[in-house]
Amino acid sequence: MANETTTTSLDDLCQAIIAEARMVLSQGSDLSNYIMKRSLPKGKSGVTFPKYAALTASALTEGTDLSSNSQVSTSGTTITPTQVGLMAVVTDIVDWASNAPQLGADIGKLMGDAILAKRNQDIWALFDGFSQTAGTTNTDITEANIASCVRQLMAAKAPRPYYMAITPHVFEDLITIYSTNSNFTATEIRNMVLEKGELPPIYGVIPLLVDNLASGTSAGKADAADAKCGVFSRQAIGMVEGYDIQIEPERNASMRGYELVATSYYAVAEVEDTFGVELLVDNKD
Repeated sequence: MANETTTTSLDDLCQAIIAEARMVLSQGSDLSNYIMKRSLPKGKSGVTFPKYAALTASALTEGTDLSSNSQVSTSGTTITPTQVGLMAVVTDIVDWASNAPQLGADIGKLMGDAILAKRNQDIWALFDGFSQTAGTTNTDITEANIASCVRQLMAAKAPRPYYMAITPHVFEDLITIYSTNSNFTATEIRNMVLEKGELPPIYGVIPLLVDNLASGTSAGKADAADAKCGVFSRQAIGMVEGYDIQIEPERNASMRGYELVATSYYAVAEVEDTFGVELLVDNKD
């Protein structure tokens, strides 16, 4: 009977963890909501995002056959998911002393946050691969930087809407621009910044604040001297997901506790290079 009670308690704990983790993934600041996303079908190892060659129209002569044809062909990017994961340990003492439903919710939030952060970091890392660039090192972001990104995306015929992923420091620099701008045309933006601490679209580009990047000094990290942010169309990046999160418990008797392993099965990759722009700006005080 004791074993059945333990098993039931553990099952309940895992269900609470999964439910909370999925809530975090669905409600958090998730860059994957702004890119192309496909589910991995059972029996497949990857998904191809097709790319169609451009077609050209020409003037025709009445009664004359078309002398040449435009072959419709596809190339594309195949994305193959891999696993990412983490492990949390719940000892018998922690389990005994805690409120079981709340313990599951707390662990689920931590695991969900970790998976979401990894997902955002993987997408952010792709900005460094965009061939088109704007901005420069050790220089705060400007409206002209954003306008340059828009021009490049429009020239590439990138479908709208356009998104701009930025760090908290870059967000602060943008707020500073608009909170001190006395130009009449900036009044609506300034009021929104001062009252709500939010930024509306700028030149039609929707700002996305990403606050869970990994620390470090390499390109694109949150605390680096410069940040390689990204301005992109949804069609620039693809994601293939096998499953969002799974939890597997295992009893470790010698440790007197449970190991809870969380995994997610996905991958992201650049699909259309010209539909994104790397935005290099200052990322420090």
